[in-house]
Amino acid sequence: MRPSALTIAALSACVVLAGCTTTVDDRPVLHIEPAVAPSPSRALDQVLPTADELTSVLGTAGLMGQLVEGGSDMLLAGVGESDASPAECVSPAYRLEKVVYQASSVRSVASQSWAGGSFDGPPASGFFGVVQFATPDAAKAFFAASADRWHGCNGQTLVLHQPERGAQGSSRITDVTVEQETVSAIVIRDAGSTIQRALGIAADCVVDVEITDVDAAGGANRAVEVTNLILQKIGTS
Repeated sequence: MRPSALTIAALSACVVLAGCTTTVDDRPVLHIEPAVAPSPSRALDQVLPTADELTSVLGTAGLMGQLVEGGSDMLLAGVGESDASPAECVSPAYRLEKVVYQASSVRSVASQSWAGGSFDGPPASGFFGVVQFATPDAAKAFFAASADRWHGCNGQTLVLHQPERGAQGSSRITDVTVEQETVSAIVIRDAGSTIQRALGIAADCVVDVEITDVDAAGGANRAVEVTNLILQKIGTS
């Protein structure tokens, strides 16, 4: 039986419709990148060194000061932007200063001081800070920039001028050593004190350490040892 005109028309329509489904859609496809997850909250007080740990590392007993913790407002404001020159050398010379960290995404801060010594040697003191950043990448970027600054400040003398406070002084920065996870330096104040300084990086945290009035014959080795102790505690927290 020959197909009717109606049947032929219906089949033709099906072919046309089928052909339409093969048309290539060349519209651009939008890919949405996943957002970077913020760092989880950390108990920073748990990664600071204990009195017993400091006795083991520094070789002398001492007393811990009060724990200070909170947000970026816990950073120190002892040195302003125009108080020191060269300004980029504030970081190796002074601990945990707001002017050093303020341009970064600081999430939380914890710090504690320590005072020690014995009859067999001069008194010693220490300051230990941990700064948690919004992300590990932010912490790494801050540490990398700081390491470059410390390296550039090796041999420099930082002059502090705060006429409104009646303060004037200088700090010579020497023996800067840059490692993969730490950077360290010796700072000699014009008043005669010698300070070991160190920064360290682990996960989303930067460790900021200062040890004062200890034997600096081996460079900033004591400050680095304390820094590494804190880095290890961050890595297991």
